This record gives sequence, C-alpha cells and structure tokens, in this order.
Amino acid sequence: MGTRKISQLDTISDSNLSGEGILPVVVSDPLIPNRKVKINQLHKGLAQGEKGSPGLCFDLDRNTGLYQSAYDQLGLSFGTSGFYMTTISNSETSKSLYITAVHETSTNADIVLAPKGTGAVKVTGNFVVSDQTFILEDAQGPKARFEVSNIGTGTNTRIFTLPAITSGNGTTVVGDNTTQTLTNKTLLIDEDNLVITDGDEEAIFQINWTTTSDTRRSYLLPDAGTVTTTAEPTATSSTLLDTKAEQTVLNKSFVDIKFQTDAEIGTAFAQLNTDALTANRIITVPDLSLTLVGTETTQTLQNKTVEQLILQDDADGSKKITFSVTNQNASSNQTFEVPPTNDLNNGSDNNVFVTNTATQILSNKTIVAPVLKQSVGSTTTVTLDTSNITGTRTIKFPDSDATLLSTENVTLEDVSFGAGIGGNNLTGLTRHQQFFYAGF
Repeated sequence: MGTRKISQLDTISDSNLSGEGILPVVVSDPLIPNRKVKINQLHKGLAQGEKGSPGLCFDLDRNTGLYQSAYDQLGLSFGTSGFYMTTISNSETSKSLYITAVHETSTNADIVLAPKGTGAVKVTGNFVVSDQTFILEDAQGPKARFEVSNIGTGTNTRIFTLPAITSGNGTTVVGDNTTQTLTNKTLLIDEDNLVITDGDEEAIFQINWTTTSDTRRSYLLPDAGTVTTTAEPTATSSTLLDTKAEQTVLNKSFVDIKFQTDAEIGTAFAQLNTDALTANRIITVPDLSLTLVGTETTQTLQNKTVEQLILQDDADGSKKITFSVTNQNASSNQTFEVPPTNDLNNGSDNNVFVTNTATQILSNKTIVAPVLKQSVGSTTTVTLDTSNITGTRTIKFPDSDATLLSTENVTLEDVSFGAGIGGNNLTGLTRHQQFFYAGF
C-alpha cells in the first residue's frame, strides 16, 4: 500500500471478500493526490441506484440495500422485494409518510407485521384507515369490510361504543337484514323510523299522546295460550286489535264498554253499566236476532217465557202482584184469552181481573154450572142447574127481601109468607098446595 497508488491497486472481486472490506477511493484529478475522505462524504458520493441495483448494497448479490429514485425519498431493497418510503405535505402543519411495498415480479404484495409471541402491533397516535381498504379476513377465507359513508356528513368523528358483555366471552354485531336473536336490549326508536316490513307491505307505529306528556306507557303482549280457532289456527299466535279491522276477539274482559254508530267525536254511545254486580254473571243470547229490553222503554215483547212474573207499580215499588203457576198441570200450557172485542169495555172504565177473595161487581157474564157457597171454607153448596131449560129464560126478583120456594120445602113450618098469597097469583101445583095448607 505504501509504495502503490490507489489507482494502481487491483479491484477486489466480491467473491474474494471476507471479513472486513476496504472501500477504494478513486480521485481522478491528478493535481489532487490520494487523500482521506469522511464517511458522510463517501455516502454523498454514492450513486442513487435503483430497486434491482441499490446505490448502497448490503449483500454480495448487490440487490439488497438502499436506493433513491427521487428527492426526499428512500428505498429499501431486499432481493426481489422492498419498501419505498416518501413524504407529502398535507398542510403547513401536517405531513403524510408513505411506506410502499414493491416487488419486481408480483402484482400484489402484502405487508405483514408479526409481533413475537404474545406481542402486539401498537399505535400510540390516531390510527386512520380508509373504509375501502380496511378488511377483516378469516383464516378460512371470508372477509368483512366496514363502510362509513352513511354515518353522516362533515368531518366530525362518530364514536361507536362497544357494549359491556355480561355473560360469555363475546358478542355479535347486529345487521339490518340478518336473522338474529337480540337479548337484553332497550330500543329507543323515533316513531317515524319504527317500521315493520313484509316484502312491499309496511307497518309503522306512532305515539299519539293527547292528554299526557313525558310519560312512558307499557303495552303488554298477551299470552296466546292453547286456544285454537278458525280465525287464529296457530295456538301460539295472537293478533293485535285495531280500530278499523274486522277481527274475532277471544277471552277478553272489557271495562266501561261503549257502543257507537261511528268513530266521530261527539257521537252518541250506549254504555254497559256493571256497577251492581257482586259476582260473575252469564248473559245467554238466544239463537235469533233481537232487540234488548229496557226497564223504562216502551217496547213490544214476543215469544217470552217469564218465570216468577212480578208486576210492580211505577209510583210505589211496594205495590206488587206475583203471578203463580204452581197449580198448573205438569206438561201443560194453558192459554188465557181476553173476551171478544165487542164484549170488552170500550168506555172510560178499565177492565179488572176477577179474583176469588175480592169483593167485585161483575157485568155481562155468562156463568156455566155455577156453585154457590156461604163462605170459602163452607162444605154446603147450591148448584144452579139449567138442564131443564129449553130456551132463554128471565128470572125476576121481587123488590123486597124474599126466600125462594121449591116443590120440596113448602111446609107450614119452614115457609113464612110476609103477606097473603092470592089464588089469582098461583097456578098449578103451588095453588093446590096453598089450598091444602089453608084448610080446604
């Protein structure tokens, strides 16, 4: 070395290098002999190189090292692969540093960060990834990508808070078109956004509080039970009621029922009053169309069978008449008719029922086989027999107290005449008997 110029030294081939190598410095200017150079001067003098031939190499194949294609850029090459690093200005206070994967033959090249053991890849600052390139991939191949274009406008950052997992080791994200089971959820949804769809059919639920505000109402879903009907053939299903649909309602208890002709405000209604009930009651409807009977309404009743009929005075409720059929023969239905129209009292007087104990005046009556008694309990009777009469007869009574005479009881002992009986008034057997009693 001391007797030879550097320019006179032979070039040492890469194959002959081992251990430390000596970097030759060639100074072509004859006026400047061989001189010492600093390491920073040496690096400044290196060629920029390119991906396949770096300016500063680290291996014997001269394809692993540093290279530079443009100002403020630096490439790191290792074989056919490498990284290329550059920077761009976003603003006066913001820069973006790019690390780009490059490969000489492959179109696609992944960058894999592999921490050792249980180590992790950590980012101390903000970690921003484009939703177009942030993809989660399963080991078996399925991939998931997150889309943020619909979370709102502007540059505000939306925050998604992960829920507390109270049981198990994980949870599942809910999708808007997936079949999933939700548990332990409180749903607060604007009424305009609560829509249930079935194909093209939609149902929207709305709140219409007219009398209260700032109040939470509870709507309890019924237990369908084991009821099976033609309207609801599935035992485990039940249908909500609405104000317009024709529906069949089962096993319902109604409080303060009101019936209206329509749903307009101010429409007259009929209300069922159950205040007087002291126990469960059953109202059975007959198998025909009908009109309800009111206690104060003027109505015509047809085909009614009344048990224990009681008539009551409208002014004095203590005045009552009870009709009893106790003496009626079993399996019989007796008909009671009013007299013919022409025989009814059409005057100002009302007709009155005749009873066996009341003192009453009868008019225009025809009595068949009448039996006379002194009192109700008397055992002696007088039967009026009209079997010998061949026509209509009229019996006149004298204008005084009198005792009837008969062919069987005319004697001096039991007949007393209040006045003399003239022969001119007697005929037949009666006249002969009178002559006999007179001593003829």
